Amino acid sequence: MSTVFRKWWVILLQGILLIIISFIFFNNPVEVLTVISFWVGLLILTAGALGLIGYLLLGKEERENSVLWWSLATLVFGILSVSKLGLTMKVITVLFGIWILIVGFWLFTAGWEHRKSGGSGWLMLLAGIFSIASGIAVIFDLATGAVWISTLLGIQALLAGLGLIILALIKRKLVKKIKADTAFTMH
Repeated sequence: MSTVFRKWWVILLQGILLIIISFIFFNNPVEVLTVISFWVGLLILTAGALGLIGYLLLGKEERENSVLWWSLATLVFGILSVSKLGLTMKVITVLFGIWILIVGFWLFTAGWEHRKSGGSGWLMLLAGIFSIASGIAVIFDLATGAVWISTLLGIQALLAGLGLIILALIKRKLVKKIKADTAFTMH
């Protein structure tokens, strides 16, 4: 059990690094979106290549044409995604914007239905209006989409980093308590 608590400082360093990463995300939205787009394209390309390799490794009697066509389409889509990063970035921001827009309509509708119940209904209504406007902005402006995506990732990294720092400090305190209790019982 003592090995679990021995390396509290590693968790502390991970938390600090995540906080540093969060500020990188906050300050470099276009670069963050570019990297995300590249990795999405690379993953699609890899999925297509692996599907094609799997198809070719099967015996002729086990091969299905649908697997071949799906793998080839995925491979081509992956190649296009990696080679046309600007287009991939736009697709990602449009999909993200559509998601924000759908959430906005849902919040607006729920807020409209509950507006007579008090502040929470009006709060949902206002959040819905904000999300609808934001979704439209993200869909039609790549830079706005990049800022939204990198900000959400930055917030996540910041919260995770803070959480890890708190966990490290708790573990450190437990280590000291275990050592003190062990020293006390030995005497």
